[in-house]
Amino acid sequence: MRFIIYAAFIIFTTLCIIIAVSNGTPVLFSLEPIPFNIEMPAYGLVFIGIIIGLSGGWVVSILSGIKNARRHRKADQLIKELEKKLKSYDSQNIELSNTDNNGKSSSK
Repeated sequence: MRFIIYAAFIIFTTLCIIIAVSNGTPVLFSLEPIPFNIEMPAYGLVFIGIIIGLSGGWVVSILSGIKNARRHRKADQLIKELEKKLKSYDSQNIELSNTDNNGKSSSK
């Protein structure tokens, strides 16, 4: 498994270097209604887009993990409550009798 992670890291790093070397041309980044202009290499915009996408995915993943953890915690509480009820029924010595007619009414 560690080999796969290292291989993926090397491939990703190589692709980032190729993108950076081949897209070094300066471009003007501007947010038109706002007077914000910055000149940066083209690969900077690519990497900023990748970082924003990864960050957004990370936030969504964390939020869904929190939601699932909450649901699992509630389910665990319910299971514990039901187990306590079962133990209390056992302690009350509720006897389930298995009669000869297996619960069928006798027609004598």
